[in-house]
Amino acid sequence: MSKQLKYKLKKTLKNAEFVHADLEYHKELSQDALRGFQEEIGRLINELSDEDKKRLEDHLNPPPVAQPAADESEPEGSELVGEEADTDLIPTDIPPEKDLPKPPKLNKEIELKKLFRRIAEHTHPDKVRASGFSEKEILRLERVFIRAKQAYDSENWYILYSIALDLDLSIDGPSTEQVEWIEDDIKKTLAKISAIANLTAWHWYVGDDDSKKLALKFYFQQIYGFEHPSL
Repeated sequence: MSKQLKYKLKKTLKNAEFVHADLEYHKELSQDALRGFQEEIGRLINELSDEDKKRLEDHLNPPPVAQPAADESEPEGSELVGEEADTDLIPTDIPPEKDLPKPPKLNKEIELKKLFRRIAEHTHPDKVRASGFSEKEILRLERVFIRAKQAYDSENWYILYSIALDLDLSIDGPSTEQVEWIEDDIKKTLAKISAIANLTAWHWYVGDDDSKKLALKFYFQQIYGFEHPSL
């Protein structure tokens, strides 16, 4: 492993560790945020008059709209127009499928499987229970195995790699591609964090009084098409 790659790996692992911890933080607090937000919505709805409650209910459950009878006749040449329009949207410079470069997914799948099997040799419930470990250690290793299996199923190289390091398994020096897999996981994890942070309930949970009021107002407008009188 080159010195440059060694330090890049170290830096990337630290970044991945941070964003995964941040994701856990957001996941844990988002449960409280959603629960508290729904309770507040319920409280505000209970404050409404019966007439306003009926308006909300009607907005959520509108009466069915009668559909006009289908007109089986079509303008002459309409099918041709549709076909021509579709044809115009088809790019003409795409190379044949056989000429497209093969994605590196197969290599990643192979490496994931190899690493997971090595971890399973040390953590599989059947193996650890047959090894004479204490019950506490058996339970710990079983939890490690479950986490490794989840990481394998989701193709998360960073978590599998981290588990292997924690188990003191000898790992071949990482390639540039393996570092890229960890970087890709960081991007996916950041996207999950962003999705939580963009929830209206999250803005309500972490915001000041004005932000909380704005989040509630936005929710009533978007979900019920209604301006709550106290907001």
